[in-house]
Amino acid sequence: MTTHSAASQPAVLVERLDGVIQLTLNAPQNRNSLQSPGIYEGLMAGLEELEQDRNLRAAIITGAGGAFCSGGDLRQLAAGSEDEVRTRMTRNTWLYRRIALSDKLIVAAVDGPAYGAGLGLAAACDVVVAGQNAVFCCAFTRVGAMPDAALFWSLPARVGVAQTRRLMLWANEVKGSEAVSIGLADEHAAEGSALPLAQKLTLRIAQGPARPFGRIKAGLRQAPMSLEQALGFQLDNAPGLFASDDFREGAAAFFEKRAPRFGRRQD
Repeated sequence: MTTHSAASQPAVLVERLDGVIQLTLNAPQNRNSLQSPGIYEGLMAGLEELEQDRNLRAAIITGAGGAFCSGGDLRQLAAGSEDEVRTRMTRNTWLYRRIALSDKLIVAAVDGPAYGAGLGLAAACDVVVAGQNAVFCCAFTRVGAMPDAALFWSLPARVGVAQTRRLMLWANEVKGSEAVSIGLADEHAAEGSALPLAQKLTLRIAQGPARPFGRIKAGLRQAPMSLEQALGFQLDNAPGLFASDDFREGAAAFFEKRAPRFGRRQD
């Protein structure tokens, strides 16, 4: 990427490599708050690019300056009227929808704090990688608020209702290894940053079968399914995948005892 002075750097740094777009929240003076100027717009633009560019197959969301994302700006929230807060929150719902409804996998590389809506940003992603210094906190009740940022959807899906209740009510901090043990994070980089491990995982995603990954994501978004829902979902989706170029390549690679080369042709 091109190097800029700190004053001229955009609020979200964008890097593209090997089919992956990396979006780095770059407002360290505000601990990468989602209300920092340009953060929301930069994330939405990057996710739009992920959707529109067929050469991009995965994304990383991470933060600069030792923090992932501190969530909302308490000063702005306290100064706003109820209608102003509702307007801002309504706009932000599109960010979580964009992450959840994308057919492509999005990885959160969490270093430092992921608090409040920052936890929501991470938990909405498909894979969460926690670095050595990662700290997760559903911090809303600490300041007399209730969770937003799609957390009533994402947290129960990750950790179950009982654990969600504890996280939401008591606002305890959860660090990297514990986050993995309860399902809040998927991988833990015990030493150093989460970013190298997240980059390794997204490269694996980019080299993998895009349509099956997308269908798995869509199916799990509807979990838990009843038996009939699960059978219907597989009938709606699996036959087309078995008829795809990627499946033919995967089967050929299996019999030829070599690694498959997915994504060589569009279905």
